[in-house]
Amino acid sequence: MKANTLKAGLLAIVASSALLTTSVYAEQQSRCQDSSYHMKGDRMSHHGGMKSSMKKMFRGLDLTDEQRTEIKTLMKAQKESMQDSRPTSDERLAHKAEMLSLITAGSFDETQAKELMLQKQAKRQQKALSMLKVQNEIYKLLTPEQQIKFKENFEKGHSRHERKGGR
Repeated sequence: MKANTLKAGLLAIVASSALLTTSVYAEQQSRCQDSSYHMKGDRMSHHGGMKSSMKKMFRGLDLTDEQRTEIKTLMKAQKESMQDSRPTSDERLAHKAEMLSLITAGSFDETQAKELMLQKQAKRQQKALSMLKVQNEIYKLLTPEQQIKFKENFEKGHSRHERKGGR
């Protein structure tokens, strides 16, 4: 009789954990769908990224066709330059090998780890700087009235981000 009780208890635990896992996953998915985030592999990522946030900043500015064309040209050039600066497959493999050797070494080389981190940080900084330059070029295309509206949109976006507990 004890074996049957044990089996029934284990079955109940397995069934309840399966239900709990499903409900937690469903909750996580609904949260992701409610916001502008979605699951990508094991990590969450933002829908649209920079393109989406740029669209929000230009919402309601009543851009002329000429302005739209110039903005598209600037964004296309930015995208192409970013693709050109992406690491090659060999570079990514070399970086992965460096990280693996750092992790699996007999003694940890903190200097080498810091150097790898500084290299990655420098690349991110360069990318952000490049994007800010493009945004400045786009801003200069706007009329004074559009610039005022752009600043309002920018402030709205940042105040909304701060209320949500952003970075």
